[in-house]
Amino acid sequence: MENSINKINSLKIDNNIINSNSKPGTWDKELDFDKTYNLFINDINKIRTNPRKYKKDIKGLTYLIIALFQLRNGCRISEAIEGIILICKNKDNINWTKPIEVSVKIEKTKKTTIYRELYFPSNITKEDIELITSCVLDLENSKKPRMRIYQWLKNHYGINTHSLRYAFITKFAEMNASPQLIAKITGHVNLNHLITYTQEKSANKMLRELELHINK
Repeated sequence: MENSINKINSLKIDNNIINSNSKPGTWDKELDFDKTYNLFINDINKIRTNPRKYKKDIKGLTYLIIALFQLRNGCRISEAIEGIILICKNKDNINWTKPIEVSVKIEKTKKTTIYRELYFPSNITKEDIELITSCVLDLENSKKPRMRIYQWLKNHYGINTHSLRYAFITKFAEMNASPQLIAKITGHVNLNHLITYTQEKSANKMLRELELHINK
């Protein structure tokens, strides 16, 4: 019987979440935020509905939920891991009928301690968390947990964890959010880098859509 992880792998090319304009050798894979989000949700549902869940299915579900959590917030993968650990450890004290919000330390701030809020995807249920808690806590005690998720995503989707952060930034840039606002959400310390990136995205979008605005 084909397990759900194999089914996930078969969807990698068909869903076309990687833009053909992605630059080789960079973190940015030009991921389409909406397609990637929906792909992760669909693959989570496939594992949910599989009556026989093997250890690698639970591992896949764990990594998918963490990746979805990262994509949902545009955070660093380490921040998503910290957030999911907090949720797993406090799952019985959470009101699952309301939006779930957790506060995590921003990774890149060394001189001062700054926290940011992460919002948990509403598609994920307490039952999902109960299913993955053991795997999440194992991840907490493992060496290089970020690399484990990075490698899993690379093997199954051909993407890296940081490209999820870029997809979030691109999504907000397309919603005409200012670089300052995006930086406030994502916890970017270097605003100049973010301004350059969002301006490049806006310029490419305008150039690509120019013909739509030509009077005929």
